[in-house]
Amino acid sequence: MTGDSNVVVVRATQDDWRVDACPHHGPGLAQAAENGFHAVWFGIRQQGQDKVAGPRYGRLNADGNPQPDTVRLLPDERAEHADVMASGQRVAVVWRSIDGMTSTLKAWLSTDGGQTFRTQVLSQVKGDNDFPRLVQQGSRMAVVWRNTTEVQVHDIQF
Repeated sequence: MTGDSNVVVVRATQDDWRVDACPHHGPGLAQAAENGFHAVWFGIRQQGQDKVAGPRYGRLNADGNPQPDTVRLLPDERAEHADVMASGQRVAVVWRSIDGMTSTLKAWLSTDGGQTFRTQVLSQVKGDNDFPRLVQQGSRMAVVWRNTTEVQVHDIQF
């Protein structure tokens, strides 16, 4: 790996989250249309008197510094293992939501660069399943979700 002495490392989040092992809820990062990035991550933040854990979405400037007014929890208290992808002004965030027996694949979709989102349910399964992953081919975005009996591919419809 080659180093660049002009690179400044910037911490994108200040959440109170750490684990003494590999990260169970890894982050996701997507290039924004107009410089900067869309990001998802798992964190714990102080909200009023409570520390609230959960996956969050936010925008980062081109230098990696967070835009604090964009950080928000995903709209699902059972959300886990989020992924993010962007193409122009279209932004897709997907995650798995588990209620005990049933897992639901959900998407949070934006057509204005992440300023506003609408939620969409894409699928449900019972039993073991994997984390959803966004993929792109040209202008087509899809989410791939594997369970014990099949691999599901869902086109993202904005």
